[in-house]
Amino acid sequence: MIDERAGNTPLHGTLEELGLPEILDFLSTMAKTGVLLLRNGNVTKTLHIKRGIVVFATSNIPEERFGEMLLKEGKITPDLFTEASRQITRGKRLGKILVEMQAISPKELWSEVRHQVQEIAFGLLSWDSGTFQFFEGEERTGENITTSLTVQEILLEGLRRIRNKALLEKAFPSKDIVFERVLPTHRPTNLHFEEYEKHVFKLVDSGRTVSEICDLSEIGEFETLKTLFIFFSIGFLHVKKRKDRFAEEQKELQDARQLIRNYNEMFSFLYHYFLREVGPIAENILEKYLNRLKTDQPELFQRVTMRSNGTLAEERILENLKAVPRDRMLFLVRGLNEFLYSTLFVIRKTLGEEHEKNVLDTLKRTRPDLFEKYGGKP
Repeated sequence: MIDERAGNTPLHGTLEELGLPEILDFLSTMAKTGVLLLRNGNVTKTLHIKRGIVVFATSNIPEERFGEMLLKEGKITPDLFTEASRQITRGKRLGKILVEMQAISPKELWSEVRHQVQEIAFGLLSWDSGTFQFFEGEERTGENITTSLTVQEILLEGLRRIRNKALLEKAFPSKDIVFERVLPTHRPTNLHFEEYEKHVFKLVDSGRTVSEICDLSEIGEFETLKTLFIFFSIGFLHVKKRKDRFAEEQKELQDARQLIRNYNEMFSFLYHYFLREVGPIAENILEKYLNRLKTDQPELFQRVTMRSNGTLAEERILENLKAVPRDRMLFLVRGLNEFLYSTLFVIRKTLGEEHEKNVLDTLKRTRPDLFEKYGGKP
């Protein structure tokens, strides 16, 4: 029962703002007593908590009711379920009736109640939306049969069942997080980890990012992220730091800028050579090939213009490059090489192979560092 007459304002919010693992961890750490009410659309569930331990749970989902679960698991027959349900009265619950009918034993009754509480709680961990309220106060379930489930037990098994990628994307908005392994002060002794989970846990060290751990893991990115989330939720991992991605991006930006300037030196030389040989039409011909690249490689060349000295607009290329998700420098080299090869092709096609040889010899002689490192042999 939830006593809403209490004067204290209950802890409340949405699961989009605060996930259930964080809520349960807080209630466990603070050894809270009360009832956690959760709603998602038409579904309502409660977790009854006593000094940070889950002792009972309820759900309005038919499949999570006690009798339906026994029926689904084949513990009782449909006829037996129907007969027992007819005997339910205000003071006599289904479990008691089934024991009296010798359909289940007292031991099975307690075991099945625990199983029911687990299933209700485990199902909650798949929710990525909904609301929660925690009503603090003396816990009153109205039940004679209760159980004792630690938050760590619920999180371990419940999070193992996650199939919702959105939950993990929320948990890991960035894969640049660096975890460190820790042992909780009050570590439960009844947690059993699978070998694949131990494998992922061993990959955590003070220098590896989540992304690097996923690359090294043998179980794929989704399962690795889920395993890391489990260990983090039960207190075996702490966030040590986030890799300084800003500093890395600034360094990459500087390298890209220098790379473009190096290519632009070659572009400017080739342009002026071509201009001297054919006149102002040189600009129109090279613009034509640049426009082809805008169509073929829009990620790098969209809205890029050629300046009056034959160089390409540096800032526009850098702006386009920021949207490239990975291997940016390789992507940039390949794109700039395409324009370099196009220019050399134009010179050969328009002026002949001898002119192409002349410009290549000049580049190799005057700036061998630029041509050999970036241009190569067309």
